[in-house]
Parts: sequence; structure tokens; C-alpha cells
Amino acid sequence: MEVPEVIVISKNKYDKLGLLLDDFCNQANTIWALFSTLAGQLVVQRGFVNSFDVLAINAIACSIFNSTAELAHIVGDKRFSSFLQEGVNASMYYTCVNEDYLLVTLFDDRTLPGLVKVASVDFCAEAVKVLENEA
Repeated sequence: MEVPEVIVISKNKYDKLGLLLDDFCNQANTIWALFSTLAGQLVVQRGFVNSFDVLAINAIACSIFNSTAELAHIVGDKRFSSFLQEGVNASMYYTCVNEDYLLVTLFDDRTLPGLVKVASVDFCAEAVKVLENEA
């Protein structure tokens, strides 16, 4: 069994990713958002209140995404890079930022899924730039 590598991010990158996640949450009108590694290491989160267990949600969300990625392999696709889970009162959108990172967000019926998808594309592009920068 391969042990996932722990990813270390500088404070500068952490701060920049936090600002990007703030912008994403504001643009998409989300309830909360997580930015983590595909292995489940939480990097940055926004919007959580005391009633949510952030680490449990992050672990489950990463497991769901990775399970869906494996399902993609079974049906002959490389990966489902993003998907939506719709509920009556709330929905979750998952998108792969790059080969190592995942963005997961919760939103309600006041937000259109298309808005979340468009805002996530912008977030992912900017997050990759921050992650690839050596500073």
C-alpha cells in the first residue's frame, strides 16, 4: 500500500490560497468550501460554523471523490474531474484542481450550480498558479 505524501505549503501560499477561497465563496455564494489534497490533507477551508465537523466532512468528501474517480476507470474514463451532488435544500460540487488537489463546496438553492462551476474554474486556475510559484 502506497502511503500518501504529506504536502507542506508555505505561509505565503496558504494566505494566498485563503484569499482565493474567500473570493470563490463570495462569487459563488457558497455556504462553505474546502481545498484539500486528494489524499485528504485539509489545506484551507472557509465558511464552516460550529455545527460542522470540518475534518470529518473533508475525509468523507475526499473519499467520495476518489471513489468516483475509481468508478470512472471502471467505465473506461480517465477521471471524472468534477461532479455535482444535488439535494432538496443543499448541493455539493467537487472539482479536481490538479493531480494533487480538490475543491469541494456546499451551496443551497439561492445559488445556481452553473455559477459554482464557473467560479470554480477561476479558482482552480489561480490556485494552480499559486501552488506552482516557488515563493
